[in-house]
Amino acid sequence: MEKKTITISMATFLRLLVIGLAVAFVFLIRDVIIIIFVALVLAAAIDPWITALEHRKIPRGVGIAVVFIVLLAIISLLVISFVPLVADQLSQFVKAFPQLYAKGFTLFQGVKDQALVSSLQKGVNALNSAASQITSGLFNGVIGFFGGLFTVIGIFVLTFYLTMEEQGMKRIAVDLSPVKYRPYLTQLFRRIEDRLGRWLRGQLTLGLIIFIATYAGLMALHIKYALVLALFAGLTELLPAIGPFIGAIPAIIVALSQRPLYAVFVAVLYLIIQQLENRFIVPRVMSKATETNPVVVIVALLVGAKVAGVIGLLLAVPMVLIITTFLEDFLEEKRSDDIQLEQPTTE
Repeated sequence: MEKKTITISMATFLRLLVIGLAVAFVFLIRDVIIIIFVALVLAAAIDPWITALEHRKIPRGVGIAVVFIVLLAIISLLVISFVPLVADQLSQFVKAFPQLYAKGFTLFQGVKDQALVSSLQKGVNALNSAASQITSGLFNGVIGFFGGLFTVIGIFVLTFYLTMEEQGMKRIAVDLSPVKYRPYLTQLFRRIEDRLGRWLRGQLTLGLIIFIATYAGLMALHIKYALVLALFAGLTELLPAIGPFIGAIPAIIVALSQRPLYAVFVAVLYLIIQQLENRFIVPRVMSKATETNPVVVIVALLVGAKVAGVIGLLLAVPMVLIITTFLEDFLEEKRSDDIQLEQPTTE
């Protein structure tokens, strides 16, 4: 029986080598790619404001300066007046959380399942041992999350230049593409930018609304650490589908440690806020153009968390929006081709 041999031409080998080197290079510069992507999302979010100022006969450069100055003023005001209070309450909360956790779950001491009791006890012990480390390393954790001050400055500078250059990287990407694809890529980038901008502005608005509503509700119920818990609920709004559930967990634990009935009230409060959000707030704040299947969103969040941790969680949905925008065009073109094939030809 004759043995079959597989031969690989030099051209094929070189192509595979180039692809492998390209993948390795992308992996090496993945942090830079993340910075560029974040800057693109931020630029897409603030571009409509700059365009609106342009329509009022304000030069683009002046409009960009106005928008950045206003944003920096708001951030500085929040840092000066709000961050110290949050940091103090957060430090107290982190130190007290293991005790709150233990106190809240004393209700389960009568549970006969010793495995469950043992697991809970191990969790309490782990939190107790880690509390001091979390508190002392809080600042380092924040710096590590943003990748250092240089990264933050780099993101803002890149965002500034992307908004200053109206076409920015879109023009570069289009110019590097084949001529016949340039018109399509131009309008594709425009739609992606519009969708990303609307998503980010909508998410920030939702987060602010949820923060205010949660803070008011927790204060009315006299729940400890209301400011930190409400801030956490607002931040978790950046994680669609699973964010509201994650945001409710610390509040329920704190309420349970105060009084069991409070935990029920807090759970009801978060449930009411979530229902109001889904039925009234989201349809008015978020554009239908940014809506995606919840299952797709959850899978994207899981993949993003596995690949890049917290950054991956935050960037998962924007990536889904980009891929969805491209797939919509691909599927629409395929449907058009199928319809043309089904039409009978006339001689």
